[in-house]
Amino acid sequence: MIYKRMIAAVVSAALAAGCLSGCSGGKTEDTASKTESAAEQTAESQAEKLPETDEEWHDAMIAKSLTSYGNVTKMQEKLAAAQNGEQLNISYLGGSITEGLTAGPDKCWAKLTYEHIAEKFGTGDNVAYNNAGISGTPSKLGILRLQRDVLSTDPDICFVEFAVNDGMEADYQSAYESIIRTLIENDVAVVLVFARTEEGHTCQDYMQKQGEYYGLPMISYSDALVYMFDNGKMTWQDFSDDQSHPNEYGHTLVAEMVDNYFDTVMDQTAEEYLYPTIAMTETREYGAKLCENTDTEPDSMGSWKTGTEVAKFTNGWAHPRETGKNEPLIFKFSGKSVYLLYEEVNQGELGKAHIKITADGELYDEIEIDPITPGGWGNCQTQRIALSGKVKDYEIKISMAEGDEDKYFAVLGLAYAE
Repeated sequence: MIYKRMIAAVVSAALAAGCLSGCSGGKTEDTASKTESAAEQTAESQAEKLPETDEEWHDAMIAKSLTSYGNVTKMQEKLAAAQNGEQLNISYLGGSITEGLTAGPDKCWAKLTYEHIAEKFGTGDNVAYNNAGISGTPSKLGILRLQRDVLSTDPDICFVEFAVNDGMEADYQSAYESIIRTLIENDVAVVLVFARTEEGHTCQDYMQKQGEYYGLPMISYSDALVYMFDNGKMTWQDFSDDQSHPNEYGHTLVAEMVDNYFDTVMDQTAEEYLYPTIAMTETREYGAKLCENTDTEPDSMGSWKTGTEVAKFTNGWAHPRETGKNEPLIFKFSGKSVYLLYEEVNQGELGKAHIKITADGELYDEIEIDPITPGGWGNCQTQRIALSGKVKDYEIKISMAEGDEDKYFAVLGLAYAE
């Protein structure tokens, strides 16, 4: 009502000012009265009308999830090609929410949306599915495995979901944008998906800014859930059985939100797409190459062995227990930055690793990495161990720290960015 009165007051003042140049007082009062009434009606029509039935609330929730269609040109081209019988490869890159933890591989939102797209736009078996979600993956790890897990499948569409696993720090923002730019430059139609935790953690703020900058479609189940929570129509427990992951019903809701975009995207007006040549962040991880024992041979194996046991990261190098030897595992790379991927646990007989890095023949740094942390659970962790503003020749020597010579440490891979 305050808003209505403000509108009426502004309009009345403007009319009164106009009458100083020739209106009669009676007409001014009558006009102001009519204008106030019109302003109130306009304000009322602009006010959001809340849904009334359960079906209307559900439809409103789905509508709230569609943050933006973005520039639809690329997506329409991909979907139209599939309708004409061409191959359509769909990938999903993210963490455990994408992988389908709690719902399973056949009932997760990724598989459900793939099936919907295949049915709506496919012509038989011309739509392929690749779920590259791995539990515990933030964008800092996602960019390092992007080539191995996504680009190697020649994707046409890729969903990116890291809003819960990421933090707000610059490294996350850089890695996230590096993923976006890499996918776009490989002719992939990118869809951003924004999740949230029970406590409200989400990185949607900066991710949405990047999505707007690149003209990408964005779907936020975070926004949709908050809308329902704020209006008392749903609780977190309806959506999830823990603090982070959708339950089976939650996955069906997320899938319905994504399906809503694909049900309506072909009706949107296509415009020319202009790719931003300048990145928003430093994109230090752009072009990162992941090295595993399947494609990289160390300069020296030392006392290390090939093979690791972390899910999706079995092609690394490990220092076995009780070897009695501590000869370093040695790698050489040329690049601006170097990343170490290693197994992280919260307890056990794992030992600390000692990393010695030289750059262009000079000592760059010596660090110790402890694989035992409170948040570890046998996942892959990443750490940038070298960074330069220009390309340098790095030598990486990895050995066990003093006192841990007989303990286990798993190097799941290394990566470097030029």
